[in-house]
Amino acid sequence: MVDRRTLLLRIVQAFSATGALFLAYPFVKAWLPTFNQQHTLEVDLSDLKIGEIKQVSWLGRNVMIVRRTPEEISDLVEDKHELKDASSVHSRQPALAANQYRSLRPDVFVVYSNCTHLGCEVSASGTAASFNCPCHLSEFDAAGRVYKSAVAPVNLEVPDYQFMSRKILLLVKRA
Repeated sequence: MVDRRTLLLRIVQAFSATGALFLAYPFVKAWLPTFNQQHTLEVDLSDLKIGEIKQVSWLGRNVMIVRRTPEEISDLVEDKHELKDASSVHSRQPALAANQYRSLRPDVFVVYSNCTHLGCEVSASGTAASFNCPCHLSEFDAAGRVYKSAVAPVNLEVPDYQFMSRKILLLVKRA
């Protein structure tokens, strides 16, 4: 027969093990690949007018899609000496964004809305001509390139995407 002390010890061990499993579950779940999570997202751009911004949530992050004005496009062509990384050499972006617009098409700009300093959500300042981080006041131009005076170390991150048609954008997660 089991004595009382051994029985209480087994009960405490069982509760402790159960508690540890409940505590570890979110961490283990975050490390495992999620097979049910969709790795592509189609975005309809037919309602996006010139100068407007559309924000979508994809893979746990917000993505901003900006329809640039002709003035913003012409401003991006000019050489900018006040930018930290004007040619985006040190920034995270797919090969499609390795140009002065940092986008496939000059009129549509796609970017994650997280500041590269501490991950705060950036917002457009009135128009899409620039982005501002409310946490440490980092400023970015219409192509998400950071100004030299800002705290953010690199330009805003550009996700991988492609156009399915003139009005349909497909966000893609590549391995």
